[in-house]
Amino acid sequence: MSGALALRRGARWVHHRDVTRPYDALVVSEARTKAIVDSALDCVVTMDSGGRIVEWNPAAERCFGHRGADVIGRELAEVIIPFEMRDAHREGLVRYLATGERRMVGRRIETNAVRADGTEFPVELAITLIDSAGPPLFTGHLRDISERREAEEEVRASRARLVEVADETRRRLERDLHDGAQQRLVGLALDLQLARETVESDPAAARQLLDGAVGGLREAIDELRELARGIHPAVLTTHGLAGALPDLARRCPLDVKLDGLATERLPVAVEATIYFVVSEALTNAAKHSGADAVLVAFDQVDDRVAVEVCDDGSGGASMRAGTGLRGLSDRVSAIGGTFQVRSRHGEGTIIRLELPCEW
Repeated sequence: MSGALALRRGARWVHHRDVTRPYDALVVSEARTKAIVDSALDCVVTMDSGGRIVEWNPAAERCFGHRGADVIGRELAEVIIPFEMRDAHREGLVRYLATGERRMVGRRIETNAVRADGTEFPVELAITLIDSAGPPLFTGHLRDISERREAEEEVRASRARLVEVADETRRRLERDLHDGAQQRLVGLALDLQLARETVESDPAAARQLLDGAVGGLREAIDELRELARGIHPAVLTTHGLAGALPDLARRCPLDVKLDGLATERLPVAVEATIYFVVSEALTNAAKHSGADAVLVAFDQVDDRVAVEVCDDGSGGASMRAGTGLRGLSDRVSAIGGTFQVRSRHGEGTIIRLELPCEW
């Protein structure tokens, strides 16, 4: 075949010397491209120079709630752009066609879109210009970032709660010191001053004042120790969890069993977080759950340690019901850990936290 063109079973062939290239290769390429777009997890929406939708992949159908057959040919602005942003979109398209100025093309931005039911949601958007003959075509690649925004908001809220808890803890310590140990020490100072003034004139009274001062000083020391225990127990500093948790279990009115507690030391922040989560969980179980027994189980694998606090109480604990569990979750999250609560009514409560061993 020395000619330039021939037909074979409906497919066209081009001959140039001894090289043969089927035109149906282009058809195969287009089919492959469509399959790639259709399987994409992100929404792929193509708009023509008139602002009308010409392509709408299955991901866009799932995300926006519109079938492709229902939106092809409709104006993009009316389908997915919030009402208050539509004029700016139309003006931008007109400006580009008139001047070639690109303000949105080739950038990745975060904006809002609207679903078929009218609800707005945040999206990440990147617009590309398709290089083809004829009027320009624009393809938008969109991704629903609602979960990411919610996670970011939770992080911000968590940080705010941590600051609030720290401020409240500081105020509580100030009140406890002012109303407790500080008042005792002020009283001791007055007793000692009075004893000094009466030691020569009335030695017996002075001795009585000194005896009372010694007793008051011991009580003040005990009270300061209790306050210090709430801030950071001395036994936790000196002996780690292996020394602090058995002491905590002995002071709990419930039957507490520790399982898998190792003697190896963990980073200070990790030990403190585990200690206070277990302490709060035991307190909650004793006060609110009606439990008889609690199991505190440890499991360390590679660079992470997992702790579960399980009680046999009434269950029903919820992260939404109060600030206590949220505060524990915030504390765990602050050092890169995870915090979960499973608490069905009548089935007890399981609090699980996982923390990095390197901190």
